[in-house]
Amino acid sequence: MIVKIHTRGFPLSNALYDYTDAKVRLILGLYRNKLRRIDVFLTDVNGPKGGEDMRCKIKIKADGYPSIVVHETAEDLYNAINICLHRIKRAIGRRFDRALPHRKGLIEYGHIYKDDQFPTTVI
Repeated sequence: MIVKIHTRGFPLSNALYDYTDAKVRLILGLYRNKLRRIDVFLTDVNGPKGGEDMRCKIKIKADGYPSIVVHETAEDLYNAINICLHRIKRAIGRRFDRALPHRKGLIEYGHIYKDDQFPTTVI
């Protein structure tokens, strides 16, 4: 899992880099084997004017899946990063969980089998 952090409109401080990298790896660590690259774009939209102008955009590339992009704009960059990461985690979970069998029962050819009733030979 490669994490790249890009900024526009302000310099990237070591503290912000460490915070963003740690949060990305913590929140998306469950899917680290499936994710190829994570790009985090941090932008100051209005410059020195102030207001709700800090934008975080996260783009994820996973093997065998189309890219997932999520963005959030807030007054505080750390809030924008947190909200964006939680949204992308939900999106990734929905995308990858569709490919996995359900916990309560396994689906095969339109039939639902409970774990103890699953046939031993699968055609």
